[in-house]
Amino acid sequence: MAIWLPRLSTDRLRRIAAAPSDRPLALYTKRGNAFALIAVDARAAHLGLHEGMALADSRAICPALDAREAEPEADTRALNAIAAWCERYTPVVVLDAPHGLLLDITGCAHLYGGEHALLNDARTRLKSQGFANRVAIAPTPGAAWALSRHGDIERVEQSEIENALSSLPVSALQLEDNAAALLRRLGLKRIGQLFNAPRAAFTARAGQNAILRLDQALGSAPEALSPRRPPPPLFALRKLAEPIITLDALLLVTADLCADLCAALDGKGMGARRLMLSAFGLDGKVRRVGLSLSRSERSVQTLHRLFREKLERAAERLNAEFGFEAMRLDALEIAPWSLQPTDLAPAAALYDTEAEVRLVDTVTARLGSGRVGKLSVCSVHAPERASTWTMAPDVSTQMPDDSVMRRPLTLFPRAQPIEAIATVPDGPPLKFRWRRVLRTIVRAEGPERIAPNWLRADDARTRDYYRVEDEQGQRYWLYRDGFYGAAEAPRWFLHGLFA
Repeated sequence: MAIWLPRLSTDRLRRIAAAPSDRPLALYTKRGNAFALIAVDARAAHLGLHEGMALADSRAICPALDAREAEPEADTRALNAIAAWCERYTPVVVLDAPHGLLLDITGCAHLYGGEHALLNDARTRLKSQGFANRVAIAPTPGAAWALSRHGDIERVEQSEIENALSSLPVSALQLEDNAAALLRRLGLKRIGQLFNAPRAAFTARAGQNAILRLDQALGSAPEALSPRRPPPPLFALRKLAEPIITLDALLLVTADLCADLCAALDGKGMGARRLMLSAFGLDGKVRRVGLSLSRSERSVQTLHRLFREKLERAAERLNAEFGFEAMRLDALEIAPWSLQPTDLAPAAALYDTEAEVRLVDTVTARLGSGRVGKLSVCSVHAPERASTWTMAPDVSTQMPDDSVMRRPLTLFPRAQPIEAIATVPDGPPLKFRWRRVLRTIVRAEGPERIAPNWLRADDARTRDYYRVEDEQGQRYWLYRDGFYGAAEAPRWFLHGLFA
């Protein structure tokens, strides 16, 4: 569906009451050494003013003209706002600057009662907001673009494209100005005259782009479009019969969207990792609430519970004003869904991964993804690089296969020197003095040897680590730096504490 807003610049000013309503309005810009009109409203056009006319000539024709300097940045912002508003129809909206939009409505029209109803809905709503517009639906972007700007037909099927385009001017193919002027000089003024033209001669005169544009409009060549937002792999959309305002109504519609999306995810064997809930207000604004998960999920209850956490805390920020008339739930990132094996008689688990996932997702929904993280153990030899801080949603736990923590979670920023008595040459320590307290070791395990090349330090020596326990039950992580019998006596250090 192509939407053309021929008077976007002037309509924007009228809509915000920035221009008087009783005078013709025109916008101008400097071209070369003169000022020329680039936009006129309906009243100015009725008086004979048009784009490209010199500003001095337009004022001579209409002394009461309200002429203002153009604001292309403001027009771009207005077009982006309208594009965001159009996402109530489809998540695939393409900016066709400076005055147009293209919408891929494949699979969305039935939600509005068909293509005719969707077209009328878009046209009526844009007009009620103060924007003059022309809308057309066609199987190809080129045909929809041509019909919205030059045609009298609003909707065509694939079999009707040639008949619909044949009477349109060649400029409807979005040709370059030089190519369009050349075709007119050759007497080719209508698109229908190009259907049977010899391709070689036509391409030689008008260029390869001209024949490509013709093929794209007819559907015999693909046309790539770049949406303003990456289209989600899956989405669910609800058009509401009556606007909703209350939080309970928002949650009810959200539950339906979660059910629709999870059904689509289940059909593809996938789960969602990132989601975006969009609420389209009657005021033309879109409110969005994002959700990130620590793993792929397709449970309706889980998604609804997490969105409830988000919506309850964002209710004031959403500011429904006149209410919401449509809502959409996008699965921005999906991943394969892996079924977890179950046991008819499960044993008591030492570590409940499912409980951690639920906790992380709930806290993240309440506080935000940038405020939740955890320490993860990496598979590296050097203790200084063995732990990393991981932010949500990627906070899955990494535990050894046998659930034995061989290295402490509490590491000192710098290993603390100690005095130790040990059996030589490679025996574990028997006693050590730390912070002026002598500790007797009753249990020891090790050594775990780390060679210098793992530490990536030129002055490092081989370390032998031991896990030890004293008479009071406190466990320590000690290491010997160097070997007995070497030129330099080894030194002992305390590197961490086991909880």
